[in-house]
Amino acid sequence: MRKNIREQLLTMSETEYQKFSSGLIPGVSNMLGIRLPELRKLAKQIAKGNWKDALEEEDEYFEEIMLRGMVISYAIKDIEEALPYIAAFIPRVDNWSVCDSVFMGMTVLQKDRERTWEFIQDYLHSDKEFEVRVALIIMMQHLLKCDEGGKKISRLRMVDMQDVEKREEKPGLYTEQILESINREFREGYYASMAASWLLAECFCVYPHHTMEFIRENRMDDATFNKGIQKITESRIPTDEVKKLLRGMKR
Repeated sequence: MRKNIREQLLTMSETEYQKFSSGLIPGVSNMLGIRLPELRKLAKQIAKGNWKDALEEEDEYFEEIMLRGMVISYAIKDIEEALPYIAAFIPRVDNWSVCDSVFMGMTVLQKDRERTWEFIQDYLHSDKEFEVRVALIIMMQHLLKCDEGGKKISRLRMVDMQDVEKREEKPGLYTEQILESINREFREGYYASMAASWLLAECFCVYPHHTMEFIRENRMDDATFNKGIQKITESRIPTDEVKKLLRGMKR
């Protein structure tokens, strides 16, 4: 980031918050300690100006990497313009916080879901932990929750046994592809595995019948699969009867 932006970040840092946040994000040693709402506010300001200049210099701090991703999210409204910047940003992602905070809010990826699906394939099949996590978070946030026509939909408010057995349930635009993409072992690292289990849980809360069919027969590694079942049963959405059924499927 440019020098004046770095100076501004330094004035926003909080020592106590830095100590607290460092404990939540293993492996990060270059953190200033700036709250996410403040970073988002600054990113929006930069996005309204000469944001390309702001991205020219290399990052020194954790928050500068986070800010870079947020600026890309807020500044670029055309997906074809955005993808080269996103591709250049992904190698900088080396922790769950930057990955999730940036890519959960990157709504430009919803403007052409077919193009987004195509874009994430190399990352989905990467041997790098956080490249895989980026692809999974993008699928969960920007591709999972849309119907066959591409219209955005939400989780179910409750999932009962009738929902689980509902064979006429309509899949979403990418339901089958998403489930197939996690139908494997996740050996790239802990944070890739955890993202896959989170995605499985989200799938269940949107498309319970299709996901239950997957749960009954899949090739996920035991640790990722069991964590996904745990995440589903920790949710308030499934009924107790559904949770009991799922707990009995743990390996």
